[in-house]
Amino acid sequence: MKSVTGLLFCLFISIPIFAQKPAADTWSNVPKAQDDRYTNPKSAVYAGPNGWWNFGEVRAEGASSPTLKFSYKGGLSTNSGIFSFNESGKLQILNVDFGTDEPIPGTYQITKKPDLAGKKVSVSFSDVANKAIRSWSGDNGSGTIIVTKSGDFIYLKARNIVLQPSDVYNKNESKQALKLGFEGALKP
Repeated sequence: MKSVTGLLFCLFISIPIFAQKPAADTWSNVPKAQDDRYTNPKSAVYAGPNGWWNFGEVRAEGASSPTLKFSYKGGLSTNSGIFSFNESGKLQILNVDFGTDEPIPGTYQITKKPDLAGKKVSVSFSDVANKAIRSWSGDNGSGTIIVTKSGDFIYLKARNIVLQPSDVYNKNESKQALKLGFEGALKP
């Protein structure tokens, strides 16, 4: 009986060693600081959620082939309810359409057409570099976007959205679905 109890005790102690911690979200943009001047929404020099001030980051890769990749940090702006992430000098743009310039905080489902009351948003990504058009868009239920407010900032965050390729424009490697993530904040 003692040996069974001892064995169970050893197994119980070793469980935490084998348990894996969840992977950390590596998108942090705010450098570590000794104070909270840039991270406190009540501070005059608050830099927005996670340090984004009318700025954001987009990361995408092919769902079936990781050789198709997009990654950039760039401006985040809004015009007629469409939030656009783009980088100067690159011909890539991510559009997130809520149908309004000031979406209310919450989780929005990706659909083909925006519906603010139903918490639905449309998402598209285009690349027109190298004299070729490549385009992807979200289908119903292809992911979610989280909208929060912090001070005067609207913060957008999404991970693992699956966008479908355009049959008209996409050729060869670009005919695969695109797995996309982004985040950014702007002060409208």
